[in-house]
Amino acid sequence: MLSRRGFLKGLLGGTLAGFFVGGYAVAEAAWQLRVQNWAVQPPGWRRGQRLRIAMVADLHACGFGMDEGRVAQVVEVANAQGADLIALMGDYRATHKFQRRIVPIDVVAPILAGLRAPFGVYAVTGNHDWWDDPQALARKVGPCHTQVALEAAGIAVLANRAVKLGQGDTAFWLGGTESQSCFQRKNRRDIIGMSDVPGVVAQMTGDDPAILLAHEPDQFVTVPDRVALTLSGHTHGGQVRFGPWAPVVPSRFGQRFDYGHFREGMRDLVVSGGIGCSGLPIRFGVPPEITLVDLS
Repeated sequence: MLSRRGFLKGLLGGTLAGFFVGGYAVAEAAWQLRVQNWAVQPPGWRRGQRLRIAMVADLHACGFGMDEGRVAQVVEVANAQGADLIALMGDYRATHKFQRRIVPIDVVAPILAGLRAPFGVYAVTGNHDWWDDPQALARKVGPCHTQVALEAAGIAVLANRAVKLGQGDTAFWLGGTESQSCFQRKNRRDIIGMSDVPGVVAQMTGDDPAILLAHEPDQFVTVPDRVALTLSGHTHGGQVRFGPWAPVVPSRFGQRFDYGHFREGMRDLVVSGGIGCSGLPIRFGVPPEITLVDLS
């Protein structure tokens, strides 16, 4: 039989463990930053054409753990990776309640303008960028304020748009979609998105290989074989992760596209673990990361 002393010892141990784990989770979110690399050879990519992409996903900037100095650090580390192309994957500002100070996109965008890559810096917007703009939500049409701020800072935003980069044998298409979760009605189940995968792919004429930036990896199921590689964020790798398993993944497909590299048929997908936090300012088992994708 468990004695009172044994019970209290167990309770104390559990409480201390909880404080330790919680403290570590906060520290992991606020101070760590790793570079995660994926080497990918999509069947639809031109053989021998090498391209390094640095993904900066889900900053969720705020006054604790992801302030202006931290965003500047992300820019510095990303620039040091020798990427040919930098992709900004949406959700630039935190909208959770656990922030000491708001860091608006008008402050974040000029810092991100310091990113440099030979093929350029391209962005898409995420669901939180829409939810952070009451005017865009009211009119049910873009551009949302995040897009306006990024473009004012000189960063191209691919809002259901594709551009052709490179020349000759190195040419490729880069497309970007809007979020799948721009508007939510009161019951929060009726979600309206602005994503237009078919419209973006229709802009990719000719037979040069194609890459798609899509904030939510759920969009991958609608991407045709025309697109060799899809890049996404949004999930934060679950934000709390125990080895290969995350208890909560914000996807209607559960663990199917939670984190990392996936191949289905002729199409490849890389989902970044992202940098910031949503809901709670904690990370466990999936540290903030800049994601490098080496195509060949």
